[in-house]
Amino acid sequence: MGLAALAFFVAPTLAVADDFRLFTETVRGAEQVVMTNYVLIIEEWRFVFVQPPKWSVRPEAENKTVHLLPEDLRAGISFKITLEQNTAQPELKPQELRQEILERYAGAAITNEFKCYTSGAEGIVFDVRRLVEQKTLVSSRIAFVAFGGGRVEFELTANAERIADYHFVFGALLSSFRIVPAATKSAISGQAGGLK
Repeated sequence: MGLAALAFFVAPTLAVADDFRLFTETVRGAEQVVMTNYVLIIEEWRFVFVQPPKWSVRPEAENKTVHLLPEDLRAGISFKITLEQNTAQPELKPQELRQEILERYAGAAITNEFKCYTSGAEGIVFDVRRLVEQKTLVSSRIAFVAFGGGRVEFELTANAERIADYHFVFGALLSSFRIVPAATKSAISGQAGGLK
């Protein structure tokens, strides 16, 4: 394939920092369907996910965070990567995670807790309700997923009355999320960086 054709399949980089690079890549899925994935490279790790339809993707390199927003801005999903020096997969301790959430959101209540799954990993989800500015009831669904170099924290936030409208989108994002070493070739196309 020539360079002109390659340019068609690899989109420009959306964010660059010394250890944070977000870009899109086009791959062939089942039955040769062409799909666009977002790829986030942080140090030696590659995080791949499918953007929810009609949602924008906003990188925040300095905090190793990606924000996803629907067109109507009535909800938001973010995920933050936390790397650890130890290459062993950290244990997710529910009691410590509960405490972390309650310290972050003073006065919040954890209303539910259950397992979640990404493409290749298991994590823990907490549903949280809190009052913002003493007048708006907000709900969040916060998921923690560990990997061999740290953890990813996903957070869906919306008005408490509407959060259920976004549970499917949040679940689809988690299901699409893959974590692999950066040197690993794409599992779908068989090539690093997408289609040949």
